[in-house]
Amino acid sequence: MRREACKLKIDQAAQTYSVTDGAPWILRQYQKQLPMVTTNILDYYHLREHVRIASWTLYGEGTIKARAWQADLMEQVWEHGPQAMLTKLGHYLHQHRQGLKATSLRSLRDYVSSRATMTNCPVYRKLGYDCGSGPTESFCGTLTARLKGRGMHWDKDNAESMMALGGLYYSNLWHHYWHHQRAAA
Repeated sequence: MRREACKLKIDQAAQTYSVTDGAPWILRQYQKQLPMVTTNILDYYHLREHVRIASWTLYGEGTIKARAWQADLMEQVWEHGPQAMLTKLGHYLHQHRQGLKATSLRSLRDYVSSRATMTNCPVYRKLGYDCGSGPTESFCGTLTARLKGRGMHWDKDNAESMMALGGLYYSNLWHHYWHHQRAAA
């Protein structure tokens, strides 16, 4: 991670942030390997999955009530931030004090509260940050699909090189990269 960050000169970037699933071990790696990454955002889709699981416990898998509950909680965090979601969860916890529903709600509350700084979607959106990993994951799929075309065979080194070149091209950094390469030569 550190080597690739140095190649990208991430320490000189105006903005540095990550979008992750919020796993503590990933955050520790960022702190250790990439301390210049100043903001860590919880992937919106990972958060939504936790909300979905709680909704199934409350209202049943795939029900209209479960989907409405999911949409309401996700709108709260998207438009107003984590405190709004936690407040809503507090109301539901007041209604369900014991049993499986209470356990599921507490689990979701604890997940969100321990990642509250990572779920401040309104602030991150104002800063122009992505709150979901969808664009990155989609790009990875597109990039690897280009290497798997009919009749294409790659060894590891050449595949990595082609992925790097494709990454430069599709991220609109092609000319910038080659300008710096020529200047260094």
